[in-house]
Amino acid sequence: MSTPRIRPQDSIVAGLINGIINGLIAHSHFKHLGLIPVSVDSIAHEQTSVWGEAVSLTFGLGIILSLITSKLFIKHLHKATPALQSTFNPPFFRTLVPIAITQSATLFGWFIALAVIWTKYMGEIMVSNNIAAMMVAGFAFIITLFIEYRTKQSLITKKVSIFE
Repeated sequence: MSTPRIRPQDSIVAGLINGIINGLIAHSHFKHLGLIPVSVDSIAHEQTSVWGEAVSLTFGLGIILSLITSKLFIKHLHKATPALQSTFNPPFFRTLVPIAITQSATLFGWFIALAVIWTKYMGEIMVSNNIAAMMVAGFAFIITLFIEYRTKQSLITKKVSIFE
């Protein structure tokens, strides 16, 4: 049996759906605020920012998406290759949860690093609530693409470590 091919473009529809949903949620959160900073020059702050929303999305949304993706992908593999059904049933807590946490934590770290770099070189830039919501939607799209791709890849290669 050949290894299934995992392509990032297979996650575009899910990414668009998550982008729209999270963009609408962000819009309802931002609509009462005039201008929203993309980032603020402080780690501990009470102010809402686009990067703050994006970073908080990475871990929670990432874990949820990874767990859903893994269950759906395993079902897809079982349907596509019935012979796999008896041999490929990764345990939820021993395999699927560590994959979800690893992929989400990796993305969380990247988003933190990018937010810090953005703040250092771009400073505080204010955007309208509509632009802020679209940026959060874009981040949710990227999160979905990354998490789905890496989760499927981890299931197929049976790697849970971030040190691949």
